[in-house]
Amino acid sequence: MKNKAKIALVTGASRGLGKNTALALAKKWVGVIVTARSSEAKVNSLVSAIAYGGALRHRRNR
Repeated sequence: MKNKAKIALVTGASRGLGKNTALALAKKWVGVIVTARSSEAKVNSLVSAIAYGGALRHRRNR
């Protein structure tokens, strides 16, 4: 199997290193699961950024 799906679990993704790691992995087309103990709004913002960025990359590659 050549094309194996990759999924990463990133903890502490609401800010700092966790957030930057989640964004970097998403840019490399790795599926990202994010968790955080603090702000739900920050996590939702990150998820939106990942989803929106993925849509732009997908559209650009067509």
